[in-house]
Amino acid sequence: MSANKNVAVFYLQQLAKGDSFENVELGVIGKKKKIPRRVIHFASGETMEEYSTDEEEDEQEKKDLLPPVDPTTLTWGPYLWFHMLRVATSTLSVCDFLGEKIASVLGISTPKYQYAIDEYYRMKREEEEEEQENKMSEEAERRHQEQQNKAQAEAPVHTDQPEATAGSSFVNVNFENEGDCPSIAENKQDVVPVPP
Repeated sequence: MSANKNVAVFYLQQLAKGDSFENVELGVIGKKKKIPRRVIHFASGETMEEYSTDEEEDEQEKKDLLPPVDPTTLTWGPYLWFHMLRVATSTLSVCDFLGEKIASVLGISTPKYQYAIDEYYRMKREEEEEEQENKMSEEAERRHQEQQNKAQAEAPVHTDQPEATAGSSFVNVNFENEGDCPSIAENKQDVVPVPP
């Protein structure tokens, strides 16, 4: 966009000089060699060159947008072209500014499906947290199991049975029911319906 403005400025300057359109040589309009903004000389004999920043160059380009041509010296054709270019540039700048502000007020500048993108990242983060918790709980469970196994391996096995001595023997006692004891039988009564 800047190159087009430079061409238009160059065209206006050529028209102001009185050259015809066929004689205009455009040449290469490119970046100029950077010239240091200031050179600092130190007492030790060293020098330091300080260049302008990109912001300062942008400010300089903004100053160069309108041609440095005096419109009072132009003939009718270049005079009208100069003012048309000036009006078009300022109108475009105003439209660009207002369009950006209106878009931000209406929310057009925000992504259409941002809520879905946010939800996806939230779910992904929750899954990662859950996975991390599962790993931590499995690790804690594994360590607890290892500690229990280690404690059981180190501790002697204790049983509640009495220790056997060399002189004791095993006795098996059985009880049998003989006929002397009367058997207990349940008395079952017949169910008789009651007349009405």
